[in-house]
Amino acid sequence: TVIRAAILIQNWYRFTMARLEMRRRYSLSIFQSIEYADEQDQLQLSNFFTFMLDHCTHPDSVSHIFTSPSVSQVVDEGLYLTEFEKKIDVPDSYYGPRLSFPLTVEDANALLHAFRNEQLLHARYVLQLLCETRRVLKEMPNITHLSTSYSKEITVCGDLHGNLDDLLLIFYKASSISKCPCFCFLLQNGLPSEQNRYVFNGDFVDRGKNSMEILIILFAFLLIYPNDLHLNRGNHEDYIMNLRYGFTKEVSKKYKDHGQQILCLLRDVFSWLPLATIIDSKVLILHGGISDTTDLDFLNALERNKLKSLMRPPKSVRDRQDQLKERIPTTRPSKHIANQNILDILWSDPRSQNGCTPNKCRGGGCYFGPDVTAKLFERYNLKMLIRSHEFKPEGYEISHNGKVITIFSASNYYEEGSNRGAYIKLNPELIPRFVQYQVSKYTRRQNLRERVGTIESSALKCLREKIYAHRSELTSAFAQYDLNGTGRISVNDWAAAMESVLQLELPWRMLRSQLAQMTPDGEVDFMSCFYDLKIGQPIKEVQPALVETLCRYRRDLEIIFNVIDKDHSGLISLEEFGQTWKLFTSHLGIDVYNESLDKLVLSIDYNKDGHIDFNEFLEAFHVVHRLEKKA
Repeated sequence: TVIRAAILIQNWYRFTMARLEMRRRYSLSIFQSIEYADEQDQLQLSNFFTFMLDHCTHPDSVSHIFTSPSVSQVVDEGLYLTEFEKKIDVPDSYYGPRLSFPLTVEDANALLHAFRNEQLLHARYVLQLLCETRRVLKEMPNITHLSTSYSKEITVCGDLHGNLDDLLLIFYKASSISKCPCFCFLLQNGLPSEQNRYVFNGDFVDRGKNSMEILIILFAFLLIYPNDLHLNRGNHEDYIMNLRYGFTKEVSKKYKDHGQQILCLLRDVFSWLPLATIIDSKVLILHGGISDTTDLDFLNALERNKLKSLMRPPKSVRDRQDQLKERIPTTRPSKHIANQNILDILWSDPRSQNGCTPNKCRGGGCYFGPDVTAKLFERYNLKMLIRSHEFKPEGYEISHNGKVITIFSASNYYEEGSNRGAYIKLNPELIPRFVQYQVSKYTRRQNLRERVGTIESSALKCLREKIYAHRSELTSAFAQYDLNGTGRISVNDWAAAMESVLQLELPWRMLRSQLAQMTPDGEVDFMSCFYDLKIGQPIKEVQPALVETLCRYRRDLEIIFNVIDKDHSGLISLEEFGQTWKLFTSHLGIDVYNESLDKLVLSIDYNKDGHIDFNEFLEAFHVVHRLEKKA
């Protein structure tokens, strides 16, 4: 009896743990699928910018997004190191760090202390720091070569995405030990120094709330130890990406008076970041991945600072996809080739299948297989590729028979408790050792079931919002299977309709009970997908199709309007708003009644001055969770 009871308990425990793991995995799949779909939208948005330039009545109002100020322009505007002391006063009431150049370790420690206490660095010192950083980066090659012989180990960190706590944990905190002999337990990794070298592999900014602080810390240590701390460019070190994913808004909010100057300089600084690092001529470190056309010699020779954003030239992504499909050699001008080479190394992901195919999930870069890795290794006599760019639940992943390592250093990336972060220690034998960690503010007080429930709830909330934003298309897709008009369809038909519209490659059959109500005979009441949601709108008379369109494309429109808004006032004229909207719907082939929009825009021009606060306008069109609002 005791043995039977023990077996029953064991089986129950295994079943419970398996269900929790299943829920955790599909929740992370939801997050990642929505993230990639959003990146796809971002890359496609670049096509609209070109369309906008070709069709806009006043092209000067948008052309500035494709240009960046020259050095002479920067100097003329007073954005140069020696000019800031004259142009920008630091008041006596400022109690943060006061930097003097060249920087010292004491300055870096003062910055760390200030940021741990949620203080801001004054704009004058930020601008001085960026100017000095740009000067140092200009002297660096596109591909940095390091040797482990000068130090015991080199630490390689992946995406941080504005999570300052992760960077501070890497520098200061104890890390968890792993049972695997390839993992190490360190009381602390330590600050960068001549004896403690680092490579940070891009994506320092966006998504998190402390991107600016991370940049300031990394740039400060770069200035102090230019031979010992190394930075690679990521796909988010791109000013157009920053418009969508939060960094532009963060800078504008923290530095209201000088935000535009800071963003202007950062655009240039990002373009000067090196593209890759090679350790001991054997380990290649770059942000995304490679393709079957990756040429390290070409990458090392191109003028990297000419490519301020990889969101342009926009046709290159489509051309690349056609080239990969048809296997035809490229005949594009060198600027397009350079753009595509960098796009590949910043956006690509490894896959277990051989070959090189378009990265349809992200919309840019490619999927590269073990054969592509082997070919590059043979050509350049490499041993290992370390890349980042991709969320991993454990903070790392090993693929291509141990030749490719993905390292991701932002813990709690999607939600508190969603994942660990990790970094790599490389010794002179080039044997990687992994250190995992997780910043924990709330999850220590939760058990496993509660943690998984929090992640699942957040993921389903994001998915329901996406579902509701496509209500019209989904209703039409459901109706094609509901020939008798019963409002019910089979699980297979419901899953097929969901995938045909949303194209997220999710396990819809598994998610059916989470997203819709089931009838007693096992069919899906498909309209129940929308029961607990509605779209907020400022006035009731607005055409429903217009409301849904504004909700679905709210983030794209926010970027476009922010681009038009040169002075970052948050206001644009009714004429600019109307023209941009007509161009946008024309480009996407959306048939929306424009008179309805005109009435709506006029209704929110409260002071009748011919301008509207577009951020406030767009914020009105978001999915409201009725149950949460009621609670």
